[in-house]
Amino acid sequence: MQPMAQTLPAMELAHPELNTIATTLYELIETIGEEVRPGEDRLVTETVLHLFDTGQVKFSGKIFNLRDYSPSP
Repeated sequence: MQPMAQTLPAMELAHPELNTIATTLYELIETIGEEVRPGEDRLVTETVLHLFDTGQVKFSGKIFNLRDYSPSP
């Protein structure tokens, strides 16, 4: 059986502060989605979660808890 994924060593950035991109979550998902093959859509979710878990992607601006959100009647 072939491995589903492989772990690659992380590259250190010479100047991390210069490698910052401001984008929306939607644009990030869309960009990653363009790079995966048909039928591998789960890789988009896994990649986005990995980026957040490792701190490579961070939210900026107002963050709210979706569990506390209740739609207006």
